[in-house]
Amino acid sequence: MKPIISIVGRPNVGKSTLFNRILGYHKAITDDLPGVTRDRNYGEFNYAGKDFILVDTGGFEPADKEKMTSLVKEHIFAAMEESSMIIFLMDCKDGLLPQDQEIAEILRRSEKPVFYAVNKVDSPKREAAIAEFYALGVEKLYAMSTTHGIGVSDLLDDVASLSEAEPEEEMEKGLKIAVVGRPNTGKSSIVNKLLGSERMIVSDQPGTTRDSVDSALLYQEKRFVIIDTAGIRKKSRITLRVEEYSVMSAIRSVERADVVNLVIDAQEGVGRQDSSIAHLVVGKGKGLALVINKWDLMEGQVHQDDYLKRAREKLPHADFAPAVFVSALTGKNVLRILDTDQQIAKELTRRITTPKLNKAFESYGQRLSLPHAGRSQVKIFYVSQAKTSPPTFAVFANFPESIPEHYKRYLENCMRDTFGFTGSPIRLLFRKR
Repeated sequence: MKPIISIVGRPNVGKSTLFNRILGYHKAITDDLPGVTRDRNYGEFNYAGKDFILVDTGGFEPADKEKMTSLVKEHIFAAMEESSMIIFLMDCKDGLLPQDQEIAEILRRSEKPVFYAVNKVDSPKREAAIAEFYALGVEKLYAMSTTHGIGVSDLLDDVASLSEAEPEEEMEKGLKIAVVGRPNTGKSSIVNKLLGSERMIVSDQPGTTRDSVDSALLYQEKRFVIIDTAGIRKKSRITLRVEEYSVMSAIRSVERADVVNLVIDAQEGVGRQDSSIAHLVVGKGKGLALVINKWDLMEGQVHQDDYLKRAREKLPHADFAPAVFVSALTGKNVLRILDTDQQIAKELTRRITTPKLNKAFESYGQRLSLPHAGRSQVKIFYVSQAKTSPPTFAVFANFPESIPEHYKRYLENCMRDTFGFTGSPIRLLFRKR
């Protein structure tokens, strides 16, 4: 599993600039879905041959300044809980402030490696001013200018040398499912209802070093492993009012899952972070189901079809995901989540024979012609399935670079109409013949 690195610190010290510098400067963004990296507070990068997940805790500044210290603390505690390593960024221009000292004191309680970095060191005068930060009692400081990229590589060299890929947990065999979503959508209630229904629990096995617990259960003679979503039963002491951590919490769970259940509060509807999590799931090639919880509070007010139509409008990149309307409070339809996940798992591993694929693509081309590349007609010659989980198809053409995005989307929609793949992402890889 890729190590997670969080950047923490006071507002306006340059956390987001450092985040963008690490991801962009090293051309490290791996998710190629259109628009997926623009409004996200996490990204992936590779440095010195090692893969990392980077989380930005920046961009949050409450209107009430008196609440700032407590909310920054929430950032720090959540980062300590979730991360493999932490970058603590300070501002040389402002100097060492009491808030920095308080954050440093919190981080000292962490067992995670912490890298202390001082930003905006872009002149000889400021280089001299960095000395005051050694009052924190740290052995090494990283002087940098995130705007100009100075000193960033020195930090990353040490991050890479210290990091090791985190071992995957060895769980009993079974379909691995995750329950993720924004805070207060009822994730823990759903998990507890699943584990309590019909006494399905087979065993509990310790998970990661965060003391989470993955639960194995048996349902209709099928084995499942419910992945603890960032300590779903462990985090009562942390008030995650900062929504960014719903994505951060989902990262580990999505990495390990086969199928992800995105829980949405029926009364709240689909939010920005739901869209971010759905993007994460699709980008990772995992199966996806929408779980509309607290539906008992909405029955009689809106029809399920109308509700789902509005939800899909806000999740266009995940319009293939089936929806399950449940009430964790009453238990209604909760077990349908497992039925849905089983079906999605089948779709993830489906294989389509080459003759069927090519016959289907021939019909798609007859319905909507490909454009021209200069004077030549763009043609698709041959299609074959490269792999499963997710279903991935190699499409060979004479001018693959000239196939527009709208036509690629058309082909994907046609494939879903023909073959299904409900709940499963589809990958189309366009190759030169």
